[in-house]
Amino acid sequence: MQRSLPVLREHGCEQLPRRYHLLYASNQQCGEGGPMANITSLAKEFFEACETGKGWEGCRSYCLPNATFSAQSEPLAEIRTLQAYTEWMKGLLTFMPDGRYELKSFATDNERNSVCAYGLFSATHTGEGGPCPPTGKSTSTDYVYVMEFDGDKIGHMTKIWNAGWAMRDLGWA
Repeated sequence: MQRSLPVLREHGCEQLPRRYHLLYASNQQCGEGGPMANITSLAKEFFEACETGKGWEGCRSYCLPNATFSAQSEPLAEIRTLQAYTEWMKGLLTFMPDGRYELKSFATDNERNSVCAYGLFSATHTGEGGPCPPTGKSTSTDYVYVMEFDGDKIGHMTKIWNAGWAMRDLGWA
């Protein structure tokens, strides 16, 4: 006797044949190890790799090869790919070597297949590089990543960040 999908749903995602997991997850979140838990853990791993300056080499496994990027922030205005953004972050940490983040909030939107991460980035401009010689000034700046998934890979990421505020803190503006 074959069990119907509605009956299987009563028993949780882990009881469903694998081919039904995404269908099931569109109606409610599966338990640990289900598709929505998967994008959450992938997003956390990507976030850690990106924020610690691993560059594209450390981030590529979480992203589509042609993943796009957008931000309405002056320093990032010309960056259009997630590959370029992860390399930008890697470069930033060369002249701000004490750069670090504090994760404030992390949430998965199952309906839209996206994950949002809110963090606080803190650093001091002490190294050579950047828009000017080292200023010795510091910033603590809020930002949000919205990571949109295509299956189990990030297809697009938007960064929401008030760059002007951070640039003034650092003595760059």
